[in-house]
Amino acid sequence: MEAVVYRKDQPKAWMQEPQTCDQSADSQPTGLPDPTRARGPLSPALFYPLVTAQEMTTWTYWLPTSLVFERTAGHSPAEVISALTRLQAPPEVVEECQWSWKLDVFEAYEVRTPVRRDFRDPVLLGRASGQTYRLALWGESLLPLEQLTALVQQSFVVRARAATRRVWWGLGGSLPGLALAGWMGALRWSGHEVGAGPAVALLVLLLAWLPLLVHTPENAQHDFLDRYRR
Repeated sequence: MEAVVYRKDQPKAWMQEPQTCDQSADSQPTGLPDPTRARGPLSPALFYPLVTAQEMTTWTYWLPTSLVFERTAGHSPAEVISALTRLQAPPEVVEECQWSWKLDVFEAYEVRTPVRRDFRDPVLLGRASGQTYRLALWGESLLPLEQLTALVQQSFVVRARAATRRVWWGLGGSLPGLALAGWMGALRWSGHEVGAGPAVALLVLLLAWLPLLVHTPENAQHDFLDRYRR
C-alpha cells in the first residue's frame, strides 16, 4: 500500500560533531538526534510540517472520524500501533510513529479516517503545544492536498443546497399534510365519518416527508465526498 511520510531532513543542529579518539564506538549514529544531549523538549517543527487551520478543516471533513491518543492520559504506544495496524498502516508509518514516540516529540497522536465506509486515506497527525503536525498519510486513493481542499469546498456548496432543498421540501410536504389533518379533524369534530381516502393520503404525505429526516445536509455532503474515495 502506498504511503507518504512527511518527516523533513534532519536539521544540522541535530547532527553530531565528528567523533574524536576518546568517543566510544557505540555512540549515537550520525544524523540522528540524541535525546540525552537535547536542551529542552524537541520541537516538532524541526521534523514535520505544521498543519494550518485551512488544512485542518480539509482533514476534518475529508476524514470525519478521529482517534486521539494522549500520552498524558496514559495511552501507550502499543495502543497507537494497534490502531494503525487495524487501519492497515504500512510498516514505514508504524516505524515513524515509534520513532517520534521514543523521542517524545508529541503530546498526543491523532488518526483521522473516513471510517463511516472504509479505512482508506487515513492520516496520522501529532499534537504539541496547541499545534498540529502531519506525520504520515496512506491509503488506496492518495490525492494532492490542493485537490482535497477543492473537494471539501465543493462539499460545502452541496451541503448548502441540500439544506435549502430540505426547507422547501419540508414546507411542500408539511403544509398540505397540516391542511389535510385539519380538514379531517374538522370532519370528526362535526360528527362526520372520515373515509379511508384522506387517511391514506395523509399517510403517503408522512412517508414522503420521512426521507428528509434521514437524508440530512451532512449526509449529502459526505455522500459527495465518498464519490472521490473510490
